[in-house]
Amino acid sequence: MDVLCRKPAALFVMLCLVGCGEGGVAAATDKDRAAATPVSRSVSRPAPGGMAMGTNLDGLAYWSSAMPVLDLMKSASVWLPQAEGVYDTGEAIAQDRNGWPLLPVDAAMRRYRTLLVNILHDNPAALPAERYVVLYEGHGAITAVDVDGARVLSRIDGELHVSAGRGGSLYLRIDADGEGRDPIRNIRVVRADYLPLYRAGLTFDPEFLERIKSFHALRFMDWMNSNALFAPIGGPLTDEAAIERAPQLDWADRPRPTSMRWGEGSRGVPVEAMVELANRTGAEPWFTMPVNASDDYVRGFASYVHAQLRPDLKVHVELSNEVWNWIFPQARYARARARAIFGPDGDGLEWYGMRAAQVGMIWKRAFGEAEKRGLRSGRVAMVFGTQFGWRGLEATGLETRHWRDGNGRPMHAADYFDEYAITGYYDGTMNVDDAVPIVQSWWKDEDGGYGRAIAELNERITDFNAPLYQYHAGRARAHGLRLVSYESGFGEYTPISQHANQPYTDFLAKLQRRPEFKALETANYSAFAQAGGSLFMNFGIIGTPSKWGNWSALETIRQTGSPRYDALMTWLRLHPPSSARGPAIAYADARIALGGTQGETFTGTAHGYDVLVGGSGNDRFFAGRGSGSRIDGGGGHDMLVLPERRTSYRFQAQPSQAVVQVIGPTGVQSLTRISNVRFSDGALIDLARLVSEDRNDRLVGVKRVAGVSAPEQAGP
Repeated sequence: MDVLCRKPAALFVMLCLVGCGEGGVAAATDKDRAAATPVSRSVSRPAPGGMAMGTNLDGLAYWSSAMPVLDLMKSASVWLPQAEGVYDTGEAIAQDRNGWPLLPVDAAMRRYRTLLVNILHDNPAALPAERYVVLYEGHGAITAVDVDGARVLSRIDGELHVSAGRGGSLYLRIDADGEGRDPIRNIRVVRADYLPLYRAGLTFDPEFLERIKSFHALRFMDWMNSNALFAPIGGPLTDEAAIERAPQLDWADRPRPTSMRWGEGSRGVPVEAMVELANRTGAEPWFTMPVNASDDYVRGFASYVHAQLRPDLKVHVELSNEVWNWIFPQARYARARARAIFGPDGDGLEWYGMRAAQVGMIWKRAFGEAEKRGLRSGRVAMVFGTQFGWRGLEATGLETRHWRDGNGRPMHAADYFDEYAITGYYDGTMNVDDAVPIVQSWWKDEDGGYGRAIAELNERITDFNAPLYQYHAGRARAHGLRLVSYESGFGEYTPISQHANQPYTDFLAKLQRRPEFKALETANYSAFAQAGGSLFMNFGIIGTPSKWGNWSALETIRQTGSPRYDALMTWLRLHPPSSARGPAIAYADARIALGGTQGETFTGTAHGYDVLVGGSGNDRFFAGRGSGSRIDGGGGHDMLVLPERRTSYRFQAQPSQAVVQVIGPTGVQSLTRISNVRFSDGALIDLARLVSEDRNDRLVGVKRVAGVSAPEQAGP
C-alpha cells in the first residue's frame, strides 16, 4: 500500500509516507510532489460501461477476524517448542516440506518436550466455546490445551472433537517424543457444523464468501505474501545481502495445498485455493507474482490458471507489489537486479518495468494471446503499478530506455501492459506527528471532533486525490492503458509516536464507523470514476482496527454492514458490470448449500463450482450446466437429476470408489453419496451401474461407490 506496511502490534514497522530514496530517507511528501506540477481539473469521461469495484483480501493469521478458510490450521501460528516451565525454548524445529514436525529428534540434543500451535487467540471473530473437529494422520499424543476452558470432548484414532475456550481461543499441543516412523501430521481444524462442507471440497467459510461475493475482482497481494522475499528453501529473507542476491523461485518452490500454513510468514496461499475462490465468487483474480519468480514459475502459474479458472473470468497480473517502496524488500531486490543488468547506475524501476513486461508476455502466451497490447483485449490484463503522489515516477518503468531485445532493438515496457494502477487512499491529515495536537484540539468540540475530521477528509478527496486521479488518467491514456487502482480507502493510522495514546487510536476507529463515511467513500469512488477509472480496488475487507490502521471495511466476519462496506455494496448494486467485461454469467457466484433433516431440493447454477451437501433426508439435486461443482447427498437415498440424456455423460470413479466424476457436455462435476441418477429422457439408473457401464465391467467385490452401497454384481 501507499502509506505503510501493515503488521501486528507485536512487530515494529517502519513507516514511509512515500517511496524513499536509495539512502533510505523519505524525499518530498505527496503534497509537495502534487504541488510541483499543475494538473487540469477538467473531468474526463467515465470508463465505458461504468467503473467496476473490487477488493484486496486481508492476510491469513490466527488473530485475523476475517477467518476466510474452513481449515483453521492454514491460518495458525508457527510451532512453539516448549519444556517444563518454559513457554518457548527458542529452538529450531525440524520440519518436512509442508511444515509438519519431523519427530522424534534425539532427546539429548533438544530441550523441548512438546510443540504448541496457536489456532485462535485474541480473535474477536472467534466464537465462544465453539466446537471443532481436529483431523490428523500419524500416531502420537495430541490434545487441546486447557486455556480459558478449552477441552477435548471425545477422541478416536485420527480425530478429536474439541471445544474452544470461553473467549474463543484454541491451542493444540503434540508430544515431541511421539512415533518417529509415523509422526502426527496433516492436522486440520474445522468447525463441527461446517465439516460436511469441508469434506465435500469447500475451502472457504460460507460467511466469508457471503461478504465478498458481490465484488468484481479480488486482489491476492497479502494472500501471496508479496511484501516478503523468499529463497527456494526457508522463511522470509531479512538480511540485506541475502535480499539483494536472492535466487529465483521455480514452480517447484511454490506454496502447496498440503502446506501446513498459508498465513503470515509462510509462502502464502497456493494458486489452487485462489483460483477456487475466484471460481466460487465469480470474481476476476488479481495475482501479484513473486518479484524473484523465474520464467518457469510464471509459466507454471499461468498455465494452471488458464486450465482451471472459469472461462468467463478475466485475470489481472502484477509483478509483486509497490516495487518503488523502500520499506519492502522487493525494492532492494529490483535495484540489485537493475545494477546487474544495466550497470552500476541501473534503476530498479526500469528493471521492474522490463521484468513485469516479460512476466506479462509469459502469461499471454499461456492464454494464447498476443504478447503486445493490441486493439482487442484478451482475458489477461497485465498491470503496471506506480506511486500515487509522485508525478513522473511512472516514466522510468514504462519507457525502459535501456532495455534491448536480443537484436539490440529498443523495448518499451508500456507496449506490454494493459492497466496503469495507483492507490486511492484518502489520508494524510491525521497520521503524522504534526497533526496530533490539532486532532486532539478537535476533541473539545460538541461532537467530539468528528465533524472537523470528516471535513478534512472530504477536502483531501476534493483537493488532493481528484487532481491526481486526473493526472494519472492522462498518463495512462498517453500510453494506451486503462486506469485502475490497486488499493484504496481510509488510510489514517496512529502515528508511531502516539502508539501508547489509546484515545487517539480509539478516535480514528470510531471516526471510520461514522455514518458520514458512506458519503466519503462514494465521493472518492466518483472522483476516480470521473477521471476515467475502470476498476477501483478497496484495500481491506475484514480486519480489526488498531494503532496500525483502520484498513478494512468490516471489523469481523460476523459483521454484515458498516458505512464503508455499505458504500461498496451500493456502488456495486448501482453499477452492474457491462456486457463489455464478459459474458452474462461473469461475476455470478456459486451456490453453497447444506441440507437439514428433511428431504430437500437443491439446484445448481449455470456456471458451476457449486458445493451442495444434503442432509439426512432423501434429497434431490438438479445439476447446473457448469463445471467444477461438488454434490454430496449426505444421508438418506439421494438422487441427481441431469439436464441431458444418458448418452451425453460418462461416469468415472476414483480408484477408492469414494468419489464419482460426471463428465458431461459442459464440464466435470464430482459426486459423493448419490444413490441414483435421472436423465432428461426419464431414465433412472443406479450410480454404481452407470460407473460399471462406462467402465465396461462388473463391479465384482466392490461394496460401495461414492459412499453408497453398490448393487451386488452391478454391471452391464
